[in-house]
Amino acid sequence: MKRENRAPCFVFPMGMEAAPFLRRLEVLSRERRGKSTYRRAFFEGSRVLVVRCGIGPSRAASSIRNLDERPAWIVGVGTAGALEDALRVGHMVISSTLVCPEESARSYQSDPLIIETLCQACERAHATYRVGTIASASRPVFHRRDRDELRRKTAALAVDMESYWLAQEAERLGVPFAALRVISDDIDAPPLPEYADWRSLLRSPLNLIARIRPYLRWRTFLRDFRAAIEELPPVLVEALRCWNRYGSSGG
Repeated sequence: MKRENRAPCFVFPMGMEAAPFLRRLEVLSRERRGKSTYRRAFFEGSRVLVVRCGIGPSRAASSIRNLDERPAWIVGVGTAGALEDALRVGHMVISSTLVCPEESARSYQSDPLIIETLCQACERAHATYRVGTIASASRPVFHRRDRDELRRKTAALAVDMESYWLAQEAERLGVPFAALRVISDDIDAPPLPEYADWRSLLRSPLNLIARIRPYLRWRTFLRDFRAAIEELPPVLVEALRCWNRYGSSGG
């Protein structure tokens, strides 16, 4: 049995996604368990746990299994790809339901109090947001045709690779859950080239002219990715303030 911890918990796939938020906190400790990193911190006198789980289903799930305390609630935070034309880079998507196209028989409902808290936080931070279904896939979904098909099958607003499995483990743990994802690439963004192409450009700059299109696509993707993650900290800060004011008796 995990001991109780009334602090909220934010789970990010990548350290790059978590870093701007961590700069707003007073980090007290850092611990590595399995593939995940756990940071205990303070924000305006209240405790908060920040987890970097790694990319993909198995790492997301194990990060929750390896918690040594039961948090008040869990929010999966990070970037996502848009599945709807109206969503643009920097827009927020708050989950109402988490689905997985590979496991279509089961879905997970997000906690209403967390949804309300995140909506208030987005409004206080003047962030554009939608509430709806988030789909999680076991591999990246970049092509427009694949995103259109995923949208048709799931009616989801956005796609990531972790939220469904975080929700699954949170339910097993008996902890309220919701996801907050910021759009880092819209539905019309061209497919991302293979990572090997990007690495080869870094190793051999003379190949740049011959492979200019992959280079420009990666450059655009990283620009949009960095811009998107900078939109998260104001919302997360306001979520903590809302929690401190109204939510400490919930969960």
